[in-house]
Amino acid sequence: MEDVPEPDLHDGSVLVEAIAVGVCGTDVEIVEGHYGWAPPGKTRLVLGHESLGRVVDPGPTGGLNKGDLVVGIVRRPDPVPCPNCAVGEWDMCRNGQYTERGIKQIDGFMSEHWRIEPEYTMKVDRSLGLLGVLLEPMTVVTKAWEQVIAVGQRAFWEPRTVLVTGQGRSAFWRRSLECSTAWRSTFSTAPSQDTNPS
Repeated sequence: MEDVPEPDLHDGSVLVEAIAVGVCGTDVEIVEGHYGWAPPGKTRLVLGHESLGRVVDPGPTGGLNKGDLVVGIVRRPDPVPCPNCAVGEWDMCRNGQYTERGIKQIDGFMSEHWRIEPEYTMKVDRSLGLLGVLLEPMTVVTKAWEQVIAVGQRAFWEPRTVLVTGQGRSAFWRRSLECSTAWRSTFSTAPSQDTNPS
């Protein structure tokens, strides 16, 4: 751990005080050195792509107010852009030139304060409270469901069962989405890597 300077205005006009940051398998891979890229010119990356914060200064543009709960959008489109980024489908970037907060070339949200551009800020209903930090992983699962349905609608298709693989929060969120459909779920999880049962 190390001290980082207060966020600079060039990072975004909205100043946010961190409330919570989720830690997932991606963060573990980054800490272990298997994944992740520091911002250009830096040797370290501030982690944290699952965020929840409170607006301290909404900046000059409208839409946000001091005290609003917000979540930062993680991915930024390819600046070229590729065909998918050009139509707003950044998560389907074809050439890999996107950047991501806390993962790829942009510092994340795991600091006392962070700045963000208003167009990459999602206002969160206060009733969610700390659960707002789970918005990012839920959007990943939601996008996967949208793609399954989009592919299925290309032809006659009446799914009844879905196989969910893996474990952890993403599997939990997939299960939650399935409960809102008429699909029956079957789970397959990897065996524990822990060989010491004590």
